[in-house]
Amino acid sequence: MISQTAWNIIDDQHVQLSGVLNRNTIPQLWKQISHWQPKAEQVEISFAEVKTPDSAAMALILHTIEHAKNCHCHIMLRSVPNKLLTLFEVSNAMPLLAGHIEIEIEDKSG
Repeated sequence: MISQTAWNIIDDQHVQLSGVLNRNTIPQLWKQISHWQPKAEQVEISFAEVKTPDSAAMALILHTIEHAKNCHCHIMLRSVPNKLLTLFEVSNAMPLLAGHIEIEIEDKSG
């Protein structure tokens, strides 16, 4: 099933999250992530295949960053959905992502 939530380790430096990230799916996903032992100094996590993230996804991101930090690994987030970025902004939690995400600002002129 394509919408199934998954933590897919592509290689030592790349992970892809996919599916629905919400309060119903995060606990099972966290069990898997909390046992993950990164093998690289930096790992990119792609959110390109994530659907309907909610505030539980914010908590998952922060816990994943902390877990990786405890394993001497730096996390970089890629293709983070706008809805999730907005949740971080409105909760004033965006500073917690400093150094973990490159935000591309779309040109809205014209």
